[in-house]
Amino acid sequence: MYSFKLKIIRLVAACALAFCALAPVANAQEASTTQPAPQDNSVTHMSFKNRVFEVKYRDPDALMSVLRLLTSGHRGAQLSANRLFKTITVRDFPENIASVEEALKRLDTPEPPRPEIELRMHVLIASNASNASNQYPADLRDVVTQLQTTLNFKSYHLLTSIIQRAKDRPDYSLGIIQGEGVAQLTLAGDSAPRDFYYSFQANSLTLNTNPAGVTTVQLGNFTFGINGKDGDKAVVRSDVGVRDGEKVVVGTAGLRDKALILVLTARLIR
Repeated sequence: MYSFKLKIIRLVAACALAFCALAPVANAQEASTTQPAPQDNSVTHMSFKNRVFEVKYRDPDALMSVLRLLTSGHRGAQLSANRLFKTITVRDFPENIASVEEALKRLDTPEPPRPEIELRMHVLIASNASNASNQYPADLRDVVTQLQTTLNFKSYHLLTSIIQRAKDRPDYSLGIIQGEGVAQLTLAGDSAPRDFYYSFQANSLTLNTNPAGVTTVQLGNFTFGINGKDGDKAVVRSDVGVRDGEKVVVGTAGLRDKALILVLTARLIR
């Protein structure tokens, strides 16, 4: 009986030792399943080649969105642009590099000449004051005549004129054209003229030509505002389309006892 109990004790001890020996292995296996394997981002394909292309006419960054679709997408393949050196570098299969080269031959061509756009902004102040007089440039006479039939004001005078030159930009970007300045104005209750600060900006500037050959200058989110130190302000905001040589009343805004009227003209300088 004593021998039988001793055998049982020895068997239990042996099982305990075996469990302790297997536990680290199980824990190691569990740890290996929870930790992600490190990623290898190196070039793994022996057929990859490198090529540097010189970009002569266009913006390398602008070409990237087109050329990226021609790459293989294989791990380690790369396409990068450098504006400073005007280059595009490709690391990929030879057939993909050949596709990029062929696309660059078609896309990297001289841009057609783009005309300059001369914008003229005329800021008119309309009033019913008894001592006010009409004072504005002769080329705005037709605009004022039209305003007199639609607005209930007796007189119009020019507050300021602004000239801005730019070229069209197909993308949308905050403040593609912008400017600011100071003009003097007298409102009801003022004993003398005081400074008003004005600013303007547009977030896109494009040219559209219809089948008849008429070109229209499009200004996206065009804004003109004027502010006085005591809180008097007026803002005109609109998307504007004006044909070459045309005068357009962009909008009007109240300014205490007066009204601000913004007239915009555009001229293409080829």
